[in-house]
Amino acid sequence: MADTPRFHLSSVMDSELTEFYVKNGFVLVDQLITVEEQEEIRTDLAKINRGCYDSSPIEPVDWALDDQRLLGRYMYIGQPHVYSPTIRQYITHPGLCRFLDLVVGATVPFWNGAYKCVQTMFVTKKPGGNGSPWHQDEHPIPTRDRSLTGVWIALSDATINSGCLWIIPNSHQSGVIYERYVHNLPDVDSMTIARGFDDSSAVPIEMSTGSVLFFSGYLLHSSKKNYGGFHRPALTIHYCSGNTLLPWQGERNYRGVIPIKGEDPYELEGYVTPSPWSKVE
Repeated sequence: MADTPRFHLSSVMDSELTEFYVKNGFVLVDQLITVEEQEEIRTDLAKINRGCYDSSPIEPVDWALDDQRLLGRYMYIGQPHVYSPTIRQYITHPGLCRFLDLVVGATVPFWNGAYKCVQTMFVTKKPGGNGSPWHQDEHPIPTRDRSLTGVWIALSDATINSGCLWIIPNSHQSGVIYERYVHNLPDVDSMTIARGFDDSSAVPIEMSTGSVLFFSGYLLHSSKKNYGGFHRPALTIHYCSGNTLLPWQGERNYRGVIPIKGEDPYELEGYVTPSPWSKVE
């Protein structure tokens, strides 16, 4: 899969896209986020990193808003939609939902079309910044019904040189969740690493700014060190079926979710506001 197939909003065929997702565990959609939207998100990332939001877990600094350091001050910023109305609106972005309608329940028997947002997160690799070790998002976010869907929005060109994502096609199919271990690898961050599989078939997913990768929570993926001369920010959002019972964050059924489509069968359990967080590396 050296030349990764790319889908386009203007010409997508639903059956073709769904078939590709079910088989490979991901679909790449070119230029789904407009230039104006890209700039809006990047500007908001700078504001978040500057500490412009009172409820953000980030200590304010007096750097100019156009200071490039503001894009990569933190490698991870968790749940920014809690305090940023700008990020909150992208959870229900019509372009994203156009494809989420097709893939969230693509491998879920009897799926009724309902889905919910589980979390938002910025992931930024500054120049020289470390990559991320092999992992599956399903490991920490235990939907276990195969509906967990990651959305990775490129806010700059993501190339092999700048530390784009690498994935193992078809690795979602077995349903195996690989254990993760503490490591001391020098070129990836401190997140635990998944082991017990063959990564020789891994391929890079190079993306232009504004492109979006939709991928299964069971898909093995990683990234490498950013050897480029610019920041590589991305906004990630996770969704799952509306019927998923989500034993996460120490809760029997985590309720820091946002229903997007369809009815929420757990509505009577109420909702909570997630706790924002940040991590330097």
